[in-house]
Amino acid sequence: LRESGIRHHWATLRTHLSGQVRVTTSMVNDKGQVIHIRHTSEPEPVHVKIYNALGLPVRPLRRLTTIE
Repeated sequence: LRESGIRHHWATLRTHLSGQVRVTTSMVNDKGQVIHIRHTSEPEPVHVKIYNALGLPVRPLRRLTTIE
């Protein structure tokens, strides 16, 4: 991270990264089935900078849909 110009303490990095979350949306369709959709929120510029410095994807998890 330092090589990329990011010189924050770990506590600060964790605070910044806590803004990107995983969200679940649930609904019932016309057949009475419960549909759950999980997706990751849009990364803010600070997230993108940290992820790029670490060589990580800005959207680490794909969208997941389940039907019960």
